[in-house]
Amino acid sequence: MEWIETTGATLDEAKERALDRLGVAEDEMEVEVLVEGSRSMFGLRKTEARLRARVRPTSPRRKVERRDRNRGNGQKGQGRNGQKGRGRSDGQQAGRQSGGQGGKQSGRQAGGKGKRSGEEQSEGRSRRGGRGRGDGGSAGGGQQAGEKSAEKVNEASGRGGREKGSATQLVRENGRGSGRERAEVEAMDLQTQARITEEFVQGLLDKMGLEARVASTIEENRLTVEAQGLNLGLAIGQQGETVRAITELSRTLVQRSSDGQAEGSLTVDIGGYRERRRTFLADFARTQAEAVLDDGRPRALEPMGAADRKVVHDTIAEIDGLSTTSEGSDSDRRVVISVTSD
Repeated sequence: MEWIETTGATLDEAKERALDRLGVAEDEMEVEVLVEGSRSMFGLRKTEARLRARVRPTSPRRKVERRDRNRGNGQKGQGRNGQKGRGRSDGQQAGRQSGGQGGKQSGRQAGGKGKRSGEEQSEGRSRRGGRGRGDGGSAGGGQQAGEKSAEKVNEASGRGGREKGSATQLVRENGRGSGRERAEVEAMDLQTQARITEEFVQGLLDKMGLEARVASTIEENRLTVEAQGLNLGLAIGQQGETVRAITELSRTLVQRSSDGQAEGSLTVDIGGYRERRRTFLADFARTQAEAVLDDGRPRALEPMGAADRKVVHDTIAEIDGLSTTSEGSDSDRRVVISVTSD
């Protein structure tokens, strides 16, 4: 819906003019104040209030993207596990290095003993060979000790990783739960609103002892639920007061059923009253317009609701040389037809 601009001596008057032009209820209109009415220091000059308004958009809200609160925790857990994994490899490497160094030192000692006598060189060689094997065994023992210590590190880090993993999983489960709670409710579509309203209106008419068939039509973004039958005057009321009340009750029911998230607009009509009213007002406005063109005197019509005033404004807007304004407030607000000033 495009924005419209209206002016008035006060913001309330400018807002009423916007309601007249849009023909909607106040809670269905979105308003932005452009200029607030003000007076000069001595009250000699006054600035009119100006605002712009439009029918409140009713498109469905987008869903809020769920955040993975434990994503950072998972990375931290992986970092700790990764460090422990490096610790395990370092432990194994340290074990091998210690075993290798032990073997080399034992070999040097055996070589020193072999140099003491020439007779014992062969024995030294054999001893060096034997001791080499023995030292090799000790080196292997050092390597096994290093591997055992590394295995202990592996087991400890493994237990820590499992504990971290279970904690991370718990955080993820809690994160998913809170994400579902944060998810916004989707806007209720017009088809669902039609079903709810039809059941309500049908049940209400049954309680009133009236026989009628209730059906709904959807045009663009507007839902109209209409009841057709005989002798439905009780559900219409004087000047349509009852049918307007039924419309407000239906809107309240839909808003509560949708947690305030309902798209489009809703209107209830009984026995074609609203269409007949629209036709009558358009004909009446044309008749009054002809009288204003004949004598040039403005005509003030009877007080009307915002929807009825919009019908009059739209009808007179099609006639050259005439303009309309709204005067009064609340239930006494009425349309005044006058000749356009040059």
